[in-house]
Amino acid sequence: MPVYFLGEEENGGSPIKIGVAKNIEARKRNLQTGNPLELRLLGWIETADEFGLETRLKNELKAVRSRGEWFNIEPADILPFLVRAGRDGFVAKSADAFLITGYDSDAIPEYLGVWEWADLEIDECCPFCGCLCGMHFQEASQMHYCIRRDTLTNFPEFDRDCEEPNDEKAGRSLREKSE
Repeated sequence: MPVYFLGEEENGGSPIKIGVAKNIEARKRNLQTGNPLELRLLGWIETADEFGLETRLKNELKAVRSRGEWFNIEPADILPFLVRAGRDGFVAKSADAFLITGYDSDAIPEYLGVWEWADLEIDECCPFCGCLCGMHFQEASQMHYCIRRDTLTNFPEFDRDCEEPNDEKAGRSLREKSE
């Protein structure tokens, strides 16, 4: 089960609730009924020790606890926890993640970021899954690779609505490419 981070949309994502849920969207809907402000998923960490991690995070943040599982921190304050989790840390992608906004003087595309609260480069965060393992450029294939999704892409076919690792629009898995 993942450890999740939810924030209040109207307050710039703060305060932030830290919790554990099998289904984050269902948990968010449940919490929303008692909260007049729109809740937004900021990120999550997949772990086998979800309750241990949740306890450690809450202990680390006890000085800024507002009430219960809510903490007076900003979304950018959770980024170090997500980064520390590596390939198990995820940011909730922006709806327009990696939409091409223009090209620099060398004709290299410039993109909107994956996460609106921090500038994450492509080598830090995969625009397909939000994983903080990043995309790695492979010289041999001349494509970018996401470790978490086992996917290669050269981005012209990028579809931000794609969630399936082997979907042709998202790129090709290494297994498909080698066949």
